Amino acid sequence: MIYEHRRFGAWLRVAAVDAATGLEAVATGPADAPAMVERLAAAKLRRLLDGRR
Repeated sequence: MIYEHRRFGAWLRVAAVDAATGLEAVATGPADAPAMVERLAAAKLRRLLDGRR
């Protein structure tokens, strides 16, 4: 899984990308909690991948 972090003021946008399929899930949250936003994006991506199987 690859993560892309982009900060917009007080907000952080994290995109989690599955390297094998190219699927992407995005989560947005407070910039002072990057680990939480990353976990949320990863969980969304896992749900997307489980739905494709």
